[in-house]
Amino acid sequence: MDASRISEPEYQTEIEEFDQKEFDSAKSLVHFLNKTLRSLLLYPKNNPIPKEFKRKLYQNFSDFLNSNEELKLEVKQSQFLYQGRIVYEEEEREQGITYALHKDGVRELVFIKELEQEELTHFLETLEIGLKSKDLEQDLVTLLWEKDFNHIKYLVVDDLLDVDVPHAEDIPDDWDFNHLLHSEIALSHEENPSSEQKTHQNEEETKKLLEKLKEFSAEEIEKIHKLLELDEYSRLLDDFFTILGEILITEENISEFDELVKSIERTLYSLINVGDFDSASKIIRRLRRFEQATRDSSTQADLRSQRKAERIKKAIDQAGEEEKLRSVGLVLNEKESIDLSKAKEYLLSLNWNSISPILHLLRELKHLPARKIVCQVLEEVGKDHLGIVGQGVYDSLWYVVRNVALVLGRIGKEEGVKFLKNIINHPDFRVRKEVITSLTKIGGTEAQALLVSALDDEDRGIRLLACRGLAQRKEKGALPTLMKIIQSAPFIDEPAEEKKQLFESLAIIGEDEVIPFLKKLVCKRNWLKRDKHNETRIFAIRAFGFIKTQKAGETLKELSQKRNKVIRQACQSALRKMDSGLIPEKELVKTV
Repeated sequence: MDASRISEPEYQTEIEEFDQKEFDSAKSLVHFLNKTLRSLLLYPKNNPIPKEFKRKLYQNFSDFLNSNEELKLEVKQSQFLYQGRIVYEEEEREQGITYALHKDGVRELVFIKELEQEELTHFLETLEIGLKSKDLEQDLVTLLWEKDFNHIKYLVVDDLLDVDVPHAEDIPDDWDFNHLLHSEIALSHEENPSSEQKTHQNEEETKKLLEKLKEFSAEEIEKIHKLLELDEYSRLLDDFFTILGEILITEENISEFDELVKSIERTLYSLINVGDFDSASKIIRRLRRFEQATRDSSTQADLRSQRKAERIKKAIDQAGEEEKLRSVGLVLNEKESIDLSKAKEYLLSLNWNSISPILHLLRELKHLPARKIVCQVLEEVGKDHLGIVGQGVYDSLWYVVRNVALVLGRIGKEEGVKFLKNIINHPDFRVRKEVITSLTKIGGTEAQALLVSALDDEDRGIRLLACRGLAQRKEKGALPTLMKIIQSAPFIDEPAEEKKQLFESLAIIGEDEVIPFLKKLVCKRNWLKRDKHNETRIFAIRAFGFIKTQKAGETLKELSQKRNKVIRQACQSALRKMDSGLIPEKELVKTV
């Protein structure tokens, strides 16, 4: 999992003694945050009640952050944790702010000192939209990313299905009818019981079951009957599979064999239409085994066996055709509660001719979990058929293109870069964002060139993401472009966040190689726009801390002797951070 939106590096610090007063303050603040959000959901936008809540919330945040620098919350499915302890818990497990954040992948939320009231307002509005929206593409992570907050950071995971397994105590205490069905009438575990003992035991267990049935309501008894029907259905399918194998092997008449396969196909599509993907995949797997066994056992002169094998292959191929897979899409749209793992297993059982139709499912599916399953299937089958999966980048629907870009990045083959190259300038910034993420995962010379080109994107968020991607891969080839941007005349007027990221990436990639360049920037005088120029100098000095070498420390020490107060103070601050353990001990440079 690799989708952190927290741009500042994390450093291990010594565990501080637990502060009860600070913890109580954090708990009170988080509870008030939830109350404020509820007021936004309950009252009209112009109502004075939510306005007053927002005003008070900002004051509470300011008071807390002035004392504690940051509020870092760990996000669980139904809880917020501060310093490893619960500060807030949802009354309903699958409702509210924590559930909404957690299901979209947010695992950590950080509010930083100097948080602005406008930022907090936009953050609350984003949560409000996310909780109200039924648009599958507008998940909270996307909404938050679009805002590009300076003082609100978050850490997300990008696993397609990242879910928590419930603890035993969280499972509702309802009747376990499956357990009842299989345990109440089970045979004794005694070793080698006699036939008479078995009969007697069955009679006793049946009596016990009948006695227990008297205690159940009519509704509960109906559930037991349904379970018994399902059990009988499962046994019938097992019998069907056994007989199927025998007939396929023994049938000599090709016409009769063809009619048998047609019956199997009708059974297969009936199972799909009722959402029984488990049984459908079992049929495909058995057909595949029969095809392989027939080919292995036949000789070149055995035309009958070859024709039988080809007919089975045709049946499997037809199951993966566009029309048949459209039926799969309809079932997935109509049945939200369906077992998606079984649907995934079925799609993976098909032949490779199904890849394009599976790709087209992304256009039709309404529910995000089902689309994630399709992406997982494409990722798995696309490893050997990248050329087919890559065609999805030419789709007219932006979210299909974004999904395909995600799949190409997860596959991680350089061959995928030629497809990503075609959408690096896609009109939808969400697609471009996914392209940058995938290029960072894939790497290579061509991926590096595309990331460098993205430094000129019209969207600042995309530029920052490309910059971080280059730093993550330490792409040396990006150094000339980064230095050119920093030296350009417009750079002095760029937002602070962009300046900071460019210098940080330059330092991480270039290390000692860029020290002379940084030193020259710090020493350069400029009488115009002095405040902006000093801001640039400070970011250049800050960049030395990311180089983390002896030479960087020595250069900072030298610069700390400058008469310019801004330079001197910035250098001394950077040296103190080095001295406190932000670089390896052997490379520490003592503060002047």
